[in-house]
Amino acid sequence: MSEFVTTRREGRMQQIVLDRPKALNSLDLPMCQALHAALDAATADSGVEAVVTTSTSEKAFCAGGDIRALRDAAASGDHETNRTFFSEEYAMDLAYHTHRAATVAVIHGVAMGGGLGISINGSHRVVTKKVMMAMPETAIGFIPDVGASHFLPRLCGGGARGVAVGIYLGTTGVRMNSADALYTGLGTHLIDNDDQEAFVAAIGADGLDAALERFGLDRSEAGESAVEKHIDRIEDVFSRDTAQDMIAALEAGEQDEWATATLEMLRAHCPTSIVATIELLRTGADAADLRECLDNELKLGAWITARPDFVEGVRAVVIDKDRNPTWDPADLASVDVAGIRSALVGS
Repeated sequence: MSEFVTTRREGRMQQIVLDRPKALNSLDLPMCQALHAALDAATADSGVEAVVTTSTSEKAFCAGGDIRALRDAAASGDHETNRTFFSEEYAMDLAYHTHRAATVAVIHGVAMGGGLGISINGSHRVVTKKVMMAMPETAIGFIPDVGASHFLPRLCGGGARGVAVGIYLGTTGVRMNSADALYTGLGTHLIDNDDQEAFVAAIGADGLDAALERFGLDRSEAGESAVEKHIDRIEDVFSRDTAQDMIAALEAGEQDEWATATLEMLRAHCPTSIVATIELLRTGADAADLRECLDNELKLGAWITARPDFVEGVRAVVIDKDRNPTWDPADLASVDVAGIRSALVGS
């Protein structure tokens, strides 16, 4: 089904391998369909105790969806092609979440966007010490999707803190290391960079629990988490009512490196995407389950990719790489909040 996805049965596990290194394992439609088919096959095999997703790339677990192709479709007005892709991708993400067996992602290198969809929605997110995670969609005129409206507001134990952390990560697209992943709950376990193959082999031979006992490291070995260091400020700032209030709180507070970097990201990213992300994550915090969140993301995603900001954002960040997009509207106060809310199923 896809030359970039292979799967094999090894002892107690079904291993799924992402093998599109030149594109950092960016997901296209056939890859999503192949992943879903592999999950279905593992469901039918009663001997499979764990489904383990890995990558052949030293640089990336999965850098997200094939944004260029999605942008080309949007630019040509072919919104049905994009809807098909997102529908298939989200169905696959849900299959990871609801699988009867443990779903384990071994995350090394870059994991962004769709790469978090095939990992965070699973039961075990095993990170190495060399990880860079992010949900950078607001920088390209899109929204955090692939279940992000379910898992982001539930980080750090959920509640008001979880929603604030989710909004911080989702609006800024800030990059996280393995310590951040483990602190927030995006990651569940830590292993050494060089132990990936041995860890996966141990799952097949001895089972998941035994492999984690043998190779798992204490969280402290990941180093310092910037999210943990600034958690009180994150909760204070990103619990404010509006994006404008959040920016005002940052401007009124201590102007250190964290505040400066956070302000730069919020000012540079798409205003409509920032407001849409806040609305989406707050709705997701109250959603009944992942399926409801994915339905919201599909509807809001269709609304936002039909706008010019998505085509312009991908041009500026991915194609021309001038990082100088022209957003429409260019300011937060002019964003169509009513349009965003009308596109949310749970609103």
